Amino acid sequence: MSARLFALASMLFGAFLMVVLVISFNKNVDEKEDDAKKKSRIVKMKAQKKVQSSKPKPKPKPKPKKQTPKAPPPNLTNLIGGIAMDIPEFNSGNITGDSKELLDDIIEDTVMSEGSVDNKPKVTNRSPMEYPARAAKNGIKGFVIVNLLIAKDGSVELAKVIESHPQGVFDATVLNGVRSWRFAPARYKGKPVKVWAKQKVSFN
Repeated sequence: MSARLFALASMLFGAFLMVVLVISFNKNVDEKEDDAKKKSRIVKMKAQKKVQSSKPKPKPKPKPKKQTPKAPPPNLTNLIGGIAMDIPEFNSGNITGDSKELLDDIIEDTVMSEGSVDNKPKVTNRSPMEYPARAAKNGIKGFVIVNLLIAKDGSVELAKVIESHPQGVFDATVLNGVRSWRFAPARYKGKPVKVWAKQKVSFN
């Protein structure tokens, strides 16, 4: 009997202890929640307006620098004229004579024109040219002007057609014919020279 009472009493004590513990836990949780609510603050956030950054002003362009004028080249003739050169082998007295001879050599090899020579070339031997058969049959008349390079011996070195009428009818006949012509050569200062001369060949 005593064992049953002890078991019943222990059960009741355990149940009471459980109730006390549950109440105490709930009370602590409620107090903590109240403290947390009191401590929590509501913070309102205000949107900050964006401040427009002012654009930097463009830098002024640098002014172009004026170019300093270049100094004129030194006058070499003045410099050379003031230098005395004592070189016995160098004799300036013969320069004038040598230069004239050199100039004469250049003139002899230069091709001149009819207007620059003292005596123009003259025809000494001119063989007759055949009238083209086709032109003769059709009664075609015309002319050809050629430019001849006449050598110092009077022979024809080159022949070029400058103008012809009608074109292409008498050109080949004239070019073939003038190559056999002979001239008294042109002269400059008494010496024969090469010269360009114009000749007109007519077909009537």
